[in-house]
Amino acid sequence: MLKKVIVGACIFLFCGVTTLSTKNFNPYFYHLHNVIKNYDQFVETKLAELEAPGAAIAIVSGDSIVYMKGFGVRESGRVEKVNPHTVFRIASLSKGFAAVLTGLLVQDSLLQWDDKVVKYLPNFSLKDAVNTKNLTIRHILSHTAGLPAHAYDNLLDANVPFDAIVGQLREVPTICRAGECYNYQNVVYSLIGKIIQSATGRDYAQLVKLRLFSPLGMKDASLDYTTLVSNANHASPHIWRRKKWLPAAIKETYYSVAPAAGINASIADMAQWLRALLGSKPNILPPAVIAEVSKPVIKTRRELRRYHWNGNARRAYYAMGWRVFDYAGTKLVFHSGGLRGYVSQIAFMPEQNLGIAVLLNANIENIFLSTFLDMYFASGLDAFRRSAQR
Repeated sequence: MLKKVIVGACIFLFCGVTTLSTKNFNPYFYHLHNVIKNYDQFVETKLAELEAPGAAIAIVSGDSIVYMKGFGVRESGRVEKVNPHTVFRIASLSKGFAAVLTGLLVQDSLLQWDDKVVKYLPNFSLKDAVNTKNLTIRHILSHTAGLPAHAYDNLLDANVPFDAIVGQLREVPTICRAGECYNYQNVVYSLIGKIIQSATGRDYAQLVKLRLFSPLGMKDASLDYTTLVSNANHASPHIWRRKKWLPAAIKETYYSVAPAAGINASIADMAQWLRALLGSKPNILPPAVIAEVSKPVIKTRRELRRYHWNGNARRAYYAMGWRVFDYAGTKLVFHSGGLRGYVSQIAFMPEQNLGIAVLLNANIENIFLSTFLDMYFASGLDAFRRSAQR
């Protein structure tokens, strides 16, 4: 049976409030309060049912962290609990950080979204000379480089050095012109790290820390293997073997593609990230940058059949470092991530001023984010609003 760790004396804005007066009735907060109460019960029950080792979840409403909670243990067979500062690998959620950092540099006039890759990496080459010439920053951040999906991820899995993999991209066949089709990438996406270093003279990891981690108060976050494993408060990955979740070794793979999959973070870090994405830190993360990176670039219809959307997602796109859905009539900005023994998801809804992040230390099917959305939209927010207006 999973045991929980509750962060703080209360987990919601309404803790300690037993009644809501008609005069001060706020249908949104009343609705969210009820959703979180039911959601908390669901998460506990589902994690126990799945026999999952551990998890951490944060929900943010505007500038407020309204729910933050750790569940279970950092490693099966041990007693140390998951807490707000337990660090997980967040895998492809890293892509959102890379896109936002690029946006900050665009605002600084150090880069432009439609700059050609060869402007910064003159020796870069693809098999197709036209795509080599025309490939832009926007293309690589939106997975529209024209290459097959997951090109050379097998070499990342084999821990081949990144520069060596980039040199082999000239052997990959082109399947469309740059900008014309979507195919998910990790190697090509991470060219943005080399572009940023060329444009600024600064290491990508240093800039992420300087421009995002430090000013946002993401005190547990890092971008390398050594920092993760040397932190005693890290979550071990787990693999399903012999009918149970067993801890596995943390691999060094994918840290070489830090923009695509190299960030380690706690749920406390992810809550701060969500606050910024919802506009609470405009001096650090300007609204114009958030709007630009979450602007749809290309349709991704197949994504409508993933993530347990239960028919609520009607249109799907990839922006830059983020997926974008029309979800129950509102804009949902989303990404998921997965590495051996870790699963992560994040979403925010600008119109609802609401966001959620989920971190897991086992490759279980992540239904926790979509279930929260189902509960939020299914339980009658509009009815609460109408009753408040009477």
